[in-house]
Amino acid sequence: MKNRFIAATVFNCGIFVLTLFSIISTIVGFQFMDNTTWEFSASNLAAFRYFTVDSNILAGIVALVYLVYSVRQKKNTLPRWLSFLKLAATTGVTLTMMVTVCFLAPVSDRGFFALFKNSNLFLHFLIPVLCIVSFIFFEPVEKQLRFSHTLIGILPMFIYSIYYTTNVLLHLENGKPTFQYDLYGFLGGKLSNIWFVMPAIYLITWLFSLGLWFGNKKIVSKSN
Repeated sequence: MKNRFIAATVFNCGIFVLTLFSIISTIVGFQFMDNTTWEFSASNLAAFRYFTVDSNILAGIVALVYLVYSVRQKKNTLPRWLSFLKLAATTGVTLTMMVTVCFLAPVSDRGFFALFKNSNLFLHFLIPVLCIVSFIFFEPVEKQLRFSHTLIGILPMFIYSIYYTTNVLLHLENGKPTFQYDLYGFLGGKLSNIWFVMPAIYLITWLFSLGLWFGNKKIVSKSN
Protein backbone atom coordinates (compact mmCIF):
# COMPACT_ATOMS: atom_id res chain seq x y z
CA MET A 1 0.00 0.00 0.00
CA LYS A 2 2.77 2.44 0.95
CA ASN A 3 4.76 1.68 -2.20
CA ARG A 4 1.67 2.20 -4.31
CA PHE A 5 1.03 5.55 -2.62
CA ILE A 6 4.61 6.65 -3.31
CA ALA A 7 4.43 5.51 -6.94
CA ALA A 8 1.13 7.31 -7.54
CA THR A 9 2.54 10.48 -5.96
CA VAL A 10 5.65 10.34 -8.16
CA PHE A 11 3.59 9.70 -11.29
CA ASN A 12 1.21 12.58 -10.60
CA CYS A 13 4.08 14.93 -9.77
CA GLY A 14 5.59 13.98 -13.11
CA ILE A 15 2.30 14.56 -14.92
CA PHE A 16 1.85 18.00 -13.38
CA VAL A 17 5.45 19.17 -13.90
CA LEU A 18 5.67 17.90 -17.48
CA THR A 19 2.30 19.45 -18.31
CA LEU A 20 3.36 22.80 -16.90
CA PHE A 21 6.67 22.72 -18.79
CA SER A 22 5.04 21.57 -22.03
CA ILE A 23 2.25 24.14 -22.03
CA ILE A 24 4.60 27.01 -21.24
CA SER A 25 7.02 25.78 -23.93
CA THR A 26 4.19 25.56 -26.44
CA ILE A 27 2.83 29.03 -25.68
CA VAL A 28 6.21 30.80 -25.79
CA GLY A 29 7.48 28.72 -28.71
CA PHE A 30 10.43 27.20 -26.85
CA GLN A 31 12.04 24.36 -28.80
CA PHE A 32 14.74 22.02 -27.54
CA MET A 33 14.73 19.68 -30.53
CA ASP A 34 14.22 20.25 -34.27
CA ASN A 35 12.04 23.05 -35.57
CA THR A 36 8.54 21.55 -35.47
CA THR A 37 6.34 24.65 -35.36
CA TRP A 38 4.60 23.31 -38.48
CA GLU A 39 3.41 20.10 -36.84
CA PHE A 40 0.15 20.63 -34.93
CA SER A 41 1.55 23.32 -32.70
CA ALA A 42 0.95 27.02 -32.22
CA SER A 43 2.35 29.68 -29.97
CA ASN A 44 0.44 32.10 -27.78
CA LEU A 45 -3.26 31.54 -27.12
CA ALA A 46 -3.72 29.83 -30.51
CA ALA A 47 -2.31 26.69 -28.88
CA PHE A 48 -5.57 26.20 -26.97
CA ARG A 49 -7.46 25.37 -30.15
CA TYR A 50 -5.88 21.92 -30.11
CA PHE A 51 -7.44 19.10 -28.11
CA THR A 52 -3.90 17.93 -27.36
CA VAL A 53 -3.22 21.05 -25.33
CA ASP A 54 -6.63 21.15 -23.67
CA SER A 55 -6.66 17.47 -22.68
CA ASN A 56 -3.16 17.66 -21.23
CA ILE A 57 -4.03 20.77 -19.24
CA LEU A 58 -6.98 18.88 -17.78
CA ALA A 59 -4.69 15.96 -16.93
CA GLY A 60 -2.22 18.32 -15.25
CA ILE A 61 -4.94 20.02 -13.20
CA VAL A 62 -6.42 16.69 -12.11
CA ALA A 63 -2.95 15.44 -11.17
CA LEU A 64 -2.49 18.51 -8.97
CA VAL A 65 -5.90 17.95 -7.37
CA TYR A 66 -4.90 14.34 -6.73
CA LEU A 67 -1.63 15.40 -5.08
CA VAL A 68 -3.33 17.91 -2.79
CA TYR A 69 -6.03 15.40 -1.83
CA SER A 70 -3.73 12.41 -1.30
CA VAL A 71 -1.15 14.32 0.72
CA ARG A 72 -3.79 15.87 2.97
CA GLN A 73 -5.65 12.59 3.41
CA LYS A 74 -2.42 10.55 3.45
CA LYS A 75 -3.90 7.94 1.11
CA ASN A 76 -4.11 7.38 -2.61
CA THR A 77 -7.53 5.72 -2.75
CA LEU A 78 -9.70 7.85 -5.00
CA PRO A 79 -13.09 9.08 -3.76
CA ARG A 80 -15.90 8.87 -6.30
CA TRP A 81 -15.62 12.50 -7.47
CA LEU A 82 -11.87 12.27 -8.01
CA SER A 83 -12.14 8.94 -9.81
CA PHE A 84 -14.55 10.62 -12.26
CA LEU A 85 -12.01 13.38 -12.92
CA LYS A 86 -9.18 10.87 -13.30
CA LEU A 87 -11.13 8.75 -15.75
CA ALA A 88 -12.14 11.76 -17.86
CA ALA A 89 -8.64 13.24 -17.92
CA THR A 90 -6.89 9.95 -18.63
CA THR A 91 -9.32 9.10 -21.41
CA GLY A 92 -8.71 12.52 -22.98
CA VAL A 93 -4.93 12.15 -23.16
CA THR A 94 -5.25 8.52 -24.25
CA LEU A 95 -7.33 9.70 -27.19
CA THR A 96 -4.71 12.37 -27.93
CA MET A 97 -1.92 9.81 -27.99
CA MET A 98 -3.75 7.21 -30.05
CA VAL A 99 -5.02 9.69 -32.66
CA THR A 100 -1.46 10.94 -33.05
CA VAL A 101 0.06 7.46 -33.26
CA CYS A 102 -2.58 5.90 -35.51
CA PHE A 103 -3.87 8.81 -37.62
CA LEU A 104 -1.77 11.97 -37.61
CA ALA A 105 1.82 10.72 -37.42
CA PRO A 106 1.51 8.10 -40.20
CA VAL A 107 0.35 10.72 -42.73
CA SER A 108 2.72 13.49 -41.64
CA ASP A 109 4.79 14.71 -44.58
CA ARG A 110 7.60 15.47 -42.13
CA GLY A 111 7.90 11.90 -40.92
CA PHE A 112 6.22 9.86 -38.19
CA PHE A 113 8.36 11.13 -35.30
CA ALA A 114 7.91 14.82 -36.15
CA LEU A 115 4.84 14.83 -33.91
CA PHE A 116 6.87 13.59 -30.98
CA LYS A 117 9.42 16.38 -30.77
CA ASN A 118 9.73 19.35 -28.43
CA SER A 119 6.69 19.81 -26.20
CA ASN A 120 4.77 17.30 -28.33
CA LEU A 121 7.04 14.55 -27.00
CA PHE A 122 5.37 15.07 -23.63
CA LEU A 123 1.88 16.05 -24.81
CA HIS A 124 1.51 13.26 -27.38
CA PHE A 125 3.30 10.47 -25.56
CA LEU A 126 4.94 10.74 -22.13
CA ILE A 127 2.13 12.44 -20.22
CA PRO A 128 -0.57 10.10 -21.63
CA VAL A 129 1.55 7.06 -20.75
CA LEU A 130 2.12 8.33 -17.20
CA CYS A 131 -1.62 8.96 -16.79
CA ILE A 132 -2.57 5.50 -18.08
CA VAL A 133 -0.03 3.61 -15.98
CA SER A 134 -0.84 5.57 -12.82
CA PHE A 135 -4.61 5.14 -13.17
CA ILE A 136 -4.51 1.43 -13.94
CA PHE A 137 -1.74 0.30 -11.58
CA PHE A 138 -1.49 2.78 -8.70
CA GLU A 139 -4.82 4.58 -8.13
CA PRO A 140 -7.49 2.37 -6.55
CA VAL A 141 -10.98 3.79 -6.11
CA GLU A 142 -12.86 3.80 -2.81
CA LYS A 143 -16.18 2.91 -4.41
CA GLN A 144 -16.03 0.91 -7.62
CA LEU A 145 -17.13 2.76 -10.74
CA ARG A 146 -20.10 1.28 -12.56
CA PHE A 147 -20.15 0.43 -16.25
CA SER A 148 -22.37 3.44 -16.95
CA HIS A 149 -19.74 5.74 -15.46
CA THR A 150 -17.46 5.01 -18.42
CA LEU A 151 -19.51 7.57 -20.37
CA ILE A 152 -17.84 10.23 -18.23
CA GLY A 153 -14.68 9.61 -20.22
CA ILE A 154 -16.36 11.06 -23.31
CA LEU A 155 -17.09 14.46 -21.73
CA PRO A 156 -13.81 16.27 -22.54
CA MET A 157 -14.01 15.24 -26.21
CA PHE A 158 -17.73 16.00 -26.36
CA ILE A 159 -17.19 19.52 -25.04
CA TYR A 160 -14.28 20.06 -27.43
CA SER A 161 -16.29 18.70 -30.37
CA ILE A 162 -18.93 21.39 -29.83
CA TYR A 163 -16.24 24.05 -30.22
CA TYR A 164 -14.60 22.21 -33.13
CA THR A 165 -17.74 21.65 -35.21
CA THR A 166 -19.07 25.14 -34.51
CA ASN A 167 -15.77 26.64 -35.66
CA VAL A 168 -15.87 24.53 -38.84
CA LEU A 169 -19.48 25.45 -39.63
CA LEU A 170 -18.86 29.16 -39.11
CA HIS A 171 -15.95 29.18 -41.55
CA LEU A 172 -17.20 27.14 -44.51
CA GLU A 173 -15.97 28.08 -47.98
CA ASN A 174 -18.44 27.33 -50.75
CA GLY A 175 -20.21 25.01 -48.35
CA LYS A 176 -17.06 23.01 -47.62
CA PRO A 177 -14.93 22.82 -44.46
CA THR A 178 -11.40 24.19 -44.74
CA PHE A 179 -8.29 22.61 -43.28
CA GLN A 180 -7.57 25.88 -41.50
CA TYR A 181 -10.50 25.15 -39.17
CA ASP A 182 -10.85 21.39 -39.62
CA LEU A 183 -7.52 21.25 -37.79
CA TYR A 184 -7.13 17.50 -37.77
CA GLY A 185 -8.51 16.91 -41.24
CA PHE A 186 -11.19 14.58 -39.93
CA LEU A 187 -13.79 15.79 -42.43
CA GLY A 188 -11.52 15.56 -45.47
CA GLY A 189 -13.07 18.62 -47.09
CA LYS A 190 -16.60 17.15 -47.06
CA LEU A 191 -19.15 18.51 -44.62
CA SER A 192 -21.31 15.39 -44.97
CA ASN A 193 -18.54 13.36 -43.31
CA ILE A 194 -19.42 14.95 -40.01
CA TRP A 195 -22.41 12.61 -39.63
CA PHE A 196 -20.26 9.52 -39.23
CA VAL A 197 -16.92 11.02 -38.17
CA MET A 198 -18.17 12.55 -34.93
CA PRO A 199 -20.12 9.44 -33.77
CA ALA A 200 -17.05 7.36 -34.61
CA ILE A 201 -14.84 9.60 -32.48
CA TYR A 202 -17.29 9.38 -29.58
CA LEU A 203 -17.34 5.59 -29.89
CA ILE A 204 -13.55 5.34 -29.99
CA THR A 205 -13.26 7.66 -27.01
CA TRP A 206 -15.76 5.56 -25.06
CA LEU A 207 -13.81 2.40 -25.87
CA PHE A 208 -10.68 3.97 -24.39
CA SER A 209 -12.66 4.97 -21.31
CA LEU A 210 -14.03 1.44 -21.07
CA GLY A 211 -10.54 -0.03 -21.29
CA LEU A 212 -9.22 2.26 -18.56
CA TRP A 213 -12.19 1.49 -16.31
CA PHE A 214 -11.72 -2.23 -16.81
CA GLY A 215 -7.98 -2.02 -16.20
CA ASN A 216 -8.40 -0.05 -12.99
CA LYS A 217 -11.13 -2.38 -11.78
CA LYS A 218 -9.27 -5.62 -12.48
CA ILE A 219 -5.76 -4.56 -11.46
CA VAL A 220 -5.32 -1.89 -8.80
CA SER A 221 -8.82 -1.59 -7.34
CA LYS A 222 -9.29 -5.36 -7.13
CA SER A 223 -6.17 -5.68 -4.98
CA ASN A 224 -7.21 -2.78 -2.72
